Amino acid sequence: MTAVVHAAAVGRTAVTPQALRTVARCLPACVTVVTSGQGAALHGMTVSSFTTLSLAPPLVSFSVMDGARIRSVVETSGGFTVNVLGAEQAALARWFASSERPTGAASFAGVELADEPVASGAVLAGALAYFACGPVRLVEAGDHVIAIGTVERCRTLRDGMPLIFEGGGFRHLGPVLEE
Repeated sequence: MTAVVHAAAVGRTAVTPQALRTVARCLPACVTVVTSGQGAALHGMTVSSFTTLSLAPPLVSFSVMDGARIRSVVETSGGFTVNVLGAEQAALARWFASSERPTGAASFAGVELADEPVASGAVLAGALAYFACGPVRLVEAGDHVIAIGTVERCRTLRDGMPLIFEGGGFRHLGPVLEE
């Protein structure tokens, strides 16, 4: 049995948000755009905290700041679609990460969508793959909320290198070192 020792119990100071952010930059993360809603309520946001949680049942998750606009759209629609971006789609990732972009469907003006049927959100043209998720559970976690969705449909759309966020910037994977 492993004992959990809290930092305060051994006289350490609390980790600052800046220290956590600095160390977390060492962790490469796949860049995705999460979309939710339909029509005028369609919204999208760049997310690098996406992960698969369970194969049976098929569950995925992402987390965002508690006040992020996408949270209320996901809550209202009850679903979301995660678009896995390709290495050449950094401009799209920047667009959906910008706080300057318009809200709702206006943020998709000039963004090509794929003809893929999803219940909530949209599939972005050129994405490597997507996960369309239904019943959503939101879990409060500090200053973030974790959205857990049941995967209702997923599909690889094309081959390619994924867009990665690491060290504070966008990157792509290099050659495979070993198989």
